[in-house]
Amino acid sequence: MFDMNQIQQMMGQAQKAQQELKDRLGKMAIEGHAAGDAVKVTINGNKEVTKIEFGPNAPDDKEYLADLMLVALGDAYAQAEQQLKGQMGDMLGNIDLSQIANLFRK
Repeated sequence: MFDMNQIQQMMGQAQKAQQELKDRLGKMAIEGHAAGDAVKVTINGNKEVTKIEFGPNAPDDKEYLADLMLVALGDAYAQAEQQLKGQMGDMLGNIDLSQIANLFRK
């Protein structure tokens, strides 16, 4: 039989861990670059754009500049994925999975 108190406790811990992770990710600053420092895009760990900067060597051509912004954003997202994989691995490493087996014992 399932121990509902134990399940609720584990769910509460999981929700708390999820919120803590979201808060930690929101504080991260991950930069992506294009054409050296012509365009720099900063996102947080929740993949929200927080800043866009143009360096002195940014092109005047708006179409080319828009392309560079997309490249910088893609670079930032790729770096975020790498960092998030590490964060998730660290988080999962701290979870005691043996407690799940206890839920199914009589």
